Amino acid sequence: MLFNKKVVMAVTAVLGFVSSNTFALGNGVATTDIALSTVVDSECTIETSTSSFSPNLSTGESSTLIASITEICNDSNGYTVTFSSANNGELQHAGTSAKQDYKISYGSINNKQLNNSKSSSYSGGTLLNAVALTMNLDAISGVIAAGTWSDTITVTVAVND
Repeated sequence: MLFNKKVVMAVTAVLGFVSSNTFALGNGVATTDIALSTVVDSECTIETSTSSFSPNLSTGESSTLIASITEICNDSNGYTVTFSSANNGELQHAGTSAKQDYKISYGSINNKQLNNSKSSSYSGGTLLNAVALTMNLDAISGVIAAGTWSDTITVTVAVND
């Protein structure tokens, strides 16, 4: 008799455990739901194939590849890549007031001087999007001042609101 009570108590304890996690139906079938959910943060970044380029002032540049930029973004609202120039889209000589305008092309930016910021926008995210950044630069005729001619292009990527 004592053995039977222990078995009944054990079975009752097991059934109590099972019924707390499942829903028993009248036909002996039980079901339960398991929710699966995760959050993936929005990330947008860019990678460039080069960090410097030496334009040829005497022959100029015509749609010359200066960098390949890989856009990496997973935001469904899309993103915008913006370009700005430290010298307003001009190569400036370090020791004189000499300067030479240049223009860039990238995505929807077609042969534009960076005298103010220029942007290329994308709707929807992308995993990887490689885009060429090219330059057009008229040749300087005559004597070109010796020394460093430079500008810095800053590239920024941001998620669209």
